[in-house]
Amino acid sequence: MIITKIDKYIIKKFLGTFIFIFILLMMISMVFDLSDKLSSFIEKGASWFEIFTVYYSNFILFFGFQFIFMINFISVIWFTSKMAQNSEIIPILGSGVSFNRFLRPYFISATILVVITLIMYNFVLPPSNKMRLDFEERFYRNSFNPTSGKVQFENGQNVLYGKYSSKDNSVNNLIIEQWDGYDLIYKLKANKAQGDSLSKMWHLQEVSIRYFGEKNDQLTLIPIIDTILPFKVTDLIFRENIVEAMNYAELNKFIKSEEQKKSKLVPKYLLDKYNRMAAPFAIYILTFIGVLVSSRKSRSGTGGKLALGILLCVLYIFAMKMTTVAALNVGFPPLIATWIPNIIFLAISLLLYRNILKQL
Repeated sequence: MIITKIDKYIIKKFLGTFIFIFILLMMISMVFDLSDKLSSFIEKGASWFEIFTVYYSNFILFFGFQFIFMINFISVIWFTSKMAQNSEIIPILGSGVSFNRFLRPYFISATILVVITLIMYNFVLPPSNKMRLDFEERFYRNSFNPTSGKVQFENGQNVLYGKYSSKDNSVNNLIIEQWDGYDLIYKLKANKAQGDSLSKMWHLQEVSIRYFGEKNDQLTLIPIIDTILPFKVTDLIFRENIVEAMNYAELNKFIKSEEQKKSKLVPKYLLDKYNRMAAPFAIYILTFIGVLVSSRKSRSGTGGKLALGILLCVLYIFAMKMTTVAALNVGFPPLIATWIPNIIFLAISLLLYRNILKQL
């Protein structure tokens, strides 16, 4: 594939504009976020060095790549419409370059962004998000102390717990039920249970264990016991956004574990998994649409086309939200839900493309 001077010019314009808008929008986002969280950061003892090097360096990566398709779309419309208004595109097409050939440098640039995004989503952002979330846990969020919960394991074990304390990783009123089909084998109750976040070791207080027999039940009372249970405290209690700190392999393993526990949040985790592939693909589609709506000179100029681009971005995000709600609340398949916005906008792009070819 031969890269011409025109290709290099468009690629340079594309990536240069993208980097500029990326930095500009992230700086604006950082200012708004800092104004909201600064008092909490200072109150809880975060240093300015930590705020900017630990938190906001990772904040920029997370939110930048969360909306990379939108930043890319605005970038394409911005520099392409300026080229059109400066009558740079007409001479290119008039020199014998087909519209399809004109699109090549755009898709080369989009491919660069897609590859970078895939690498970021699956390898760079997970450890980066872990640092960001850990910082928020220390200096911004309130302690995560759910008052109760229930977890079902695939081995027929049901675990119920009362109030959780993040200070010592303990729960009140821990109940473990072991079932064999419809038969309850035993029930363990502990007034307080303190777990190790790294292992399955537990310290139980005021324990009662009842075994249910066909004729006689057996009850054992134990004041204090250190024992190993088939789960860690982190298997019971965690924030929903923990998946943001997982790479693709870790996320698959986590989803499988949550499916075994029959967690109601599995669709949410599947949406995150599939979105890591669907979102980068949106860069291609929105690049295509961006060129189609901004490559013709018009009276509205760059501002009008930019307004149209922002409107299309809003519609794309709205479509994403609608399908997400359908997946979480209506039982719509998460895989299909993540790809529907791309399919809709791909159809729109093909209609626009057909219209452009008729005008040439």
